[in-house]
Parts: sequence; structure tokens; C-alpha cells
Amino acid sequence: MSRLSLKKLKKQTEFYVFLIIIALAVFIQIRSGLFFTNNNLVDLLRSMIVPSIYALCALLAFVSTGPDVSFPLIAALSSYLATDIATKMNYKGPVVFVFLIGMFFGMLMGALNGFIIVKYKFPSLIVTLGTSTIFSGILLGAFEAERMDLPESMARFGKQSLLTVVNAKSGLGSTLPMTFIILIILYVIAYLILNFTMVGRGVYALGGDEISAERAGFNVKAIRFGVFVVNGGIAAIGGLCYSIMSMRYLPTEFAGGEMIVIAAVILGGTRMTGGVGTLKGCLLGTLLLTMVSNSLILIGVAVSWQKVFIGAIIIIGTAISALQSRSGAIIKKKIKKEAA
Repeated sequence: MSRLSLKKLKKQTEFYVFLIIIALAVFIQIRSGLFFTNNNLVDLLRSMIVPSIYALCALLAFVSTGPDVSFPLIAALSSYLATDIATKMNYKGPVVFVFLIGMFFGMLMGALNGFIIVKYKFPSLIVTLGTSTIFSGILLGAFEAERMDLPESMARFGKQSLLTVVNAKSGLGSTLPMTFIILIILYVIAYLILNFTMVGRGVYALGGDEISAERAGFNVKAIRFGVFVVNGGIAAIGGLCYSIMSMRYLPTEFAGGEMIVIAAVILGGTRMTGGVGTLKGCLLGTLLLTMVSNSLILIGVAVSWQKVFIGAIIIIGTAISALQSRSGAIIKKKIKKEAA
């Protein structure tokens, strides 16, 4: 590796997150001897699926506009509607139809977010806080959603596994569900769009400088609206994946996870000020917080202390992002002064 590429690597937040992941994994392995066992690694991948899908929503929102905290409730309501409709229809066909129903409702809810934000130029945090409360009220009030068994198509898909492993020493087994393939497909599509299309360039340009993006010919309003519509569809997929992995619909299990997902994305290098963020950062940040949540119990750390670790990581990740934004602003001011 050349010095130039090494210097470039050291400037990336993802590089340091990766080093922290390696150090934490080695530490847990030394203390417990269980981290690198096949069943623990499969459990980690399994636990990452839904948070990583939600992380896409957080990334797209932060990069283009600002925080979106409505995706868990969009996931809850859209997956409820899709599951309920499929159940009442006694649907037994391919599960993709159920996903399409959920995505339709999720995109409608995302469109509501996008319309309010674009039309009235309200802060995305305030808008999505408000709509998430509305969606929660509709779910638990209007529909009186309760725990529900899955229709046959979803249950059949949930029973399928991509990989099954058994720990020879402990006898514990773990399975990697088919929803992992959905995660891979979503990230491949997102990578191709963000890196090789004008729409993807527009998403980053919009978050970097809205006025400059408009002058460059990007349709700022359409891109911003489209981001929230897409976020609604992705959230619906995440909600249905959660239900399928749980083998039942649980309406109260969705709310409350948005802050950890947002923290994971920020920890992975996404700037709160917009314009900067990568998919690999999403995955690395999600992996780190998943490791803290799932693996510290292997070394005897109580659940309450796990929350302390997660809180500390959130503060550190936010501080790093803020410092990077501040240093970037200082550099821009110096360049402008020199140019003048």
C-alpha cells in the first residue's frame, strides 16, 4: 500500500471504526473464547439484518436533508397492513407480493414526510417526529394492532434458512435467515444508485450545498421528496423482515430503535450536516453497536452496563462527527480567504 493511499485511509472514519471492531473482537475472544465460534458469528449477522436495513433510511436522510426518526413506525404500520391484508386474503403465494403491499403503504407514509418537508421547508427532525406519533396512533389506536400470527406465505419464507451451523463444543445452533439476501440486494442497489447515477450524485450534492446543487441542474425538490418516499419503502421492507424473523407480528417491538440506528450511521462517518456518508460506514457502525449489544454478555457484562457502553459510543461518535464538520468548515473558510 502506497503512502498516499495510507494517508487517505487514515482520514476516513470507517478505518478507525474497523480498528475498534477488530480490537473489541479480539478482546472478547481472549476473555471468553467464544466470539469467533461459528454460531456467535452467525448470530451477529442475523442481528445486523434489520438495523442495517434501517441504517439505509438514516443514511439517505442525513446525507440529503437531515434526521429521519419515523422509519420504525413506518415499518410497524406498513408491515401490519401488509400482514393483515395477506392474512385476510388467506394468501399462500410468493412472499414478494406481501413485500410489495408493505412497500406501497411505506412509500405513501414516506411521501407524506417528503411533501411536508419540501412544501413547507420544515426541519426533517420535527416533521418525522410528528408523523411517527401519527403513525403510532393509527397503528395502536385506529387499528388496535395486537400480536398476530403470520400468513402462510410469510411463515413459509421465515422457516427457510440460508445457512445453519452448530457449535461442536456447546451444541448450540444458529441459522442465518433468507432475509439476509434481502439486505444484500438492498445494499447492492443503493451502492449502484449512489455511486453510478445522476440521482445518487444529486443526493450527495443536495446535502453538501442545496444552492450549488440547484445551480448545477439538480431538481432539489424532486430528489428530496424521492428520498423520503424511498425511505418509506425501505422501512417497510425492514419491518416485514423483522416480523418474518420473529415468526409473528409484534406491534410494540418497533418503536425506540431509531436512535441506536442513527448513532450507528453517525459512528460510521455520516455527517449530521449532510453531504457525507457511505454504505460501508453504515455496515461498520451497525456491526460495532451490534457487537456491543450482543457480545459483551460473553465476558459477563450486565445488560445495564451494555447500555452504558452504547451511550458512550453514541456520544463519542457524535463528537467525532461534530469535530469533523467543524474542521471542514474551518478549512473552507481558509480556502475562501486565500482565494479572495
